[in-house]
Amino acid sequence: MDEYTIGIPRTRPVPVPTTGVRGRLDLVEHSVDQQVPAEPLRSMTAQHGELVYRLVVAVDIENYSRLDTLDQALAQTRLSEILALAAHRTGLDRDQWYRQLRGDGELAVLPADTDAAWVVAEFTDQLSEALSEHIRTNPDEPAVRLRVAMHHGTLAAGHFGLAGNAPVVTCRLLDSKTVRKALAEETASPLVLVISERLYEDVVASRFHGLLPTRFRPTRVSVKGVAYPGFLCVGTPRAVERALETSGVGTGTVHKIREAG
Repeated sequence: MDEYTIGIPRTRPVPVPTTGVRGRLDLVEHSVDQQVPAEPLRSMTAQHGELVYRLVVAVDIENYSRLDTLDQALAQTRLSEILALAAHRTGLDRDQWYRQLRGDGELAVLPADTDAAWVVAEFTDQLSEALSEHIRTNPDEPAVRLRVAMHHGTLAAGHFGLAGNAPVVTCRLLDSKTVRKALAEETASPLVLVISERLYEDVVASRFHGLLPTRFRPTRVSVKGVAYPGFLCVGTPRAVERALETSGVGTGTVHKIREAG
């Protein structure tokens, strides 16, 4: 059977901005192979007909379509920098993520051994902090504010990207009017987080890494007659004292689940 990397087709040239300097945009052609290991890990690959279970994280920039072309390109650059910084501080290796670009965001699949509770708790906090830092230090640039959605479920590799429950549920939650409204009304935080009901029950309810279930409120998205229950969080998803205790610590150490023995 043919084997596909769970990710962007590896041979397609992609134009990317090479500078974040406002007022100038240089586009270069590069192979996506530069971002993917020559020998992908088993956790990063799937064969046609093979179903895998993964944590999916999607982000989307608020009011992206209202920006002009130059500011859209700049926002994309800033988002890439912010995600990389937040992942590094959390101890996550983005080189091991599948990333499907969305223009105003991305859909990412994390490796099989990722600690989902750590991502919901620490990555969310570090992403919020990195966004806040960017807004404070770049007052002349458009503020990058995000909707963030997470779900863990089944998916498979297809010729045009991902297929399966996990990416569909994640994107439905991310694009919901309720989540958009929550971010628009929120002024104290640069992001809002929405997670699936399953992720809430399996991960948040465990209270690992300081996660606080009462920080989340239930929400429901209905698209084409299908209901997608989820939980919405504005601000930190953890107990405040726990968030302060770990804020800014980021060692860069990859945080994974390791089996005993």
